[in-house]
Amino acid sequence: MNGIGKTTIAEEVYSRLRSDSDYEGCYFKANVREESRRHGIMSLKEELYSTLLGEQDLKIDTPDGLPDSVKSRLIDKKVLVVLDDVNDHREQLETLIGSKLDLFGNGSRIIITSRDKQVLAGRVDDIYEVMPLEFNDSLRLFNINAFEKNHTNNKEYKELPKMMVKYAEGIPLVLKVLGRLLRGKDKEVWEDYLGRFRKNIPIKIVHQIFRSSYNDLNRHEKKIFLDIGCFFNGLSLKVDDIQLLVKDHDNSMHVELESLKNKALITISHVNVVAMHNIIKQSALEIVREESNGDYEKQSRLLDPDDIYYVLKNNKGSEAIRSLAIDVSIIKELQLHPKVFAKMKKLQYLDIYSKEYSRDFVRSRRGLYLPQGLESFPNELRYLRWAHFPFGSLPFNFSGEKLVVLDLQYSYLTQLWHEDYKVKQYASTFEGSSSFLRQDLANLKYLKLDSSTFLVELPDLSNATNLEAIDLRLCTMLKNVHPSVFTLNKLKKLDLGGCFSLESFESDIHLTSLRYLSLASCTALKEFSVTSKEMVKLNLERTCIKQLPSSIKLQTKLEKLLLAHSYIENLPESIKNLTSLSHLGLQNCSKLRRLPELPPSLIILDASGCVSLENVNFPSTAHQMLKENKTRVAFWNCLKLNQHSLNAIRLNAQINMMKFAHQHISISRDHDYDAQ
Repeated sequence: MNGIGKTTIAEEVYSRLRSDSDYEGCYFKANVREESRRHGIMSLKEELYSTLLGEQDLKIDTPDGLPDSVKSRLIDKKVLVVLDDVNDHREQLETLIGSKLDLFGNGSRIIITSRDKQVLAGRVDDIYEVMPLEFNDSLRLFNINAFEKNHTNNKEYKELPKMMVKYAEGIPLVLKVLGRLLRGKDKEVWEDYLGRFRKNIPIKIVHQIFRSSYNDLNRHEKKIFLDIGCFFNGLSLKVDDIQLLVKDHDNSMHVELESLKNKALITISHVNVVAMHNIIKQSALEIVREESNGDYEKQSRLLDPDDIYYVLKNNKGSEAIRSLAIDVSIIKELQLHPKVFAKMKKLQYLDIYSKEYSRDFVRSRRGLYLPQGLESFPNELRYLRWAHFPFGSLPFNFSGEKLVVLDLQYSYLTQLWHEDYKVKQYASTFEGSSSFLRQDLANLKYLKLDSSTFLVELPDLSNATNLEAIDLRLCTMLKNVHPSVFTLNKLKKLDLGGCFSLESFESDIHLTSLRYLSLASCTALKEFSVTSKEMVKLNLERTCIKQLPSSIKLQTKLEKLLLAHSYIENLPESIKNLTSLSHLGLQNCSKLRRLPELPPSLIILDASGCVSLENVNFPSTAHQMLKENKTRVAFWNCLKLNQHSLNAIRLNAQINMMKFAHQHISISRDHDYDAQ
């Protein structure tokens, strides 16, 4: 049953288990049903194992099982995993955690919530069925939300709370929203609502409760409520993102979001992700239909696949449409008119997504087709996602000035904007023509073009002054990155993993905000020199670089440096000054001959397969190591190590064994004292 409290119970159990036990990896995913619908099950799978293994850029190519390299790291790992609201497709669960639930180490716990008991039958050790609240518990929860402290004994309301509670049918979410709706209102208002409930059948009462809460909202709150319910829910957007996407002019929407949260219409997680319960989302969709009197063309927000199919097929778009979201993998081939969006002048949010992110999807003859091309997009767009975008560039007359999110995964782009010949010719007659051609992308925060295998260049992004994340993974024909990228002062994440044609990535400009940079599997990359004092993770695995830039010493916040399978020949002496470095990955660096003194902050050092490695240095004194060192080292197949290095490795191992024994003796003594 929806709204019965499954997620709340799962969150509480997860919180307690996580704080009380020694799990080596923890993962909680709310609303798997909606998340997998909007992002695809493989996206969730990669997120799950990236979190458990602490690898932000982990890629898993197959829905069936896991690579052996991942399995081997999980088999002895004690983990806590919660998957909330798994739907009735058994394949979904099998894709995420396997059919036998045996991927993890002893002591692991997997908690699954679902509306369908059959999803769990025969696959789990125990099933707990959440039942509606008993009357007294329902009354208590309602009163907590309806009255101020110590106000429940007010005789003015008499039996009204008890009468209200019976219409909520023991559903906690409904009780909570109903209580917040009536809080602070006069007795006459309570009686008016009670009269309305008596005239409706039970299934409509729940919607009427949410509709009444909606009617109490101001104009801005109503707009945001419908935007979240009909578009943003399931996109894992944070408060700051939604404020950017929905703001009018310079007005902040923080107050409106807090108001919706206080009325229990949305939730905001501990990491600031905004979500709406499915039962409330359904009411939001129903409100949109009611306000348009069921006329598809007049609906402000389109989410139902049948409604969208009708509007697109018959070119019935209108200025009323504010958002449109559809999974094209469920649509049989639909050919569209090149002016399909021409009438949707106020369209702000467009999401044409697919749960099938592969070229096989294109061969299946499903989805949207525009044989005559696409004339343009509405310039009001703030969110644009189009999986498998079928053109070589965006329409040249689309400005993108208001875009916050631009996501064109698996596209056929060769360049982002086509510099039309006539535009070039016109611009050349003016002084400063290059700035004329530069797109004004001042609101753009996220640029996602990964797996666009035909992309050969990026445009000048110097006007994208608020850009925080760029994803260009597997853009296999991209040979260089526009220099303007290095001038982006708010850029925090840049992922170029798998850009096989990229040969050089260099800049003398020190980026001010970049925290995460991946060039993993850029197999042609020979030259690298990029620095940011804010860098936390740098991934240069499977590249041809031979040395790190001298400026690496400035990256004192660097925690993870990954160089596995690279051509690195030596590490700079200054690496010992990277006082935050905790993970150094050097697996199979076949040309590496020497390791200089490493920082005492190091926790993981893996130099397995460094077949040329001869000399290794650890922190200076054994006393320092005994006091501070937690390092887990691996030197498998390092057959050229000299005796001094072997002695240092042996000493490190002995110290770690002593610390392990000391810790367990201390724990044992504590238990003995407790017993006494």
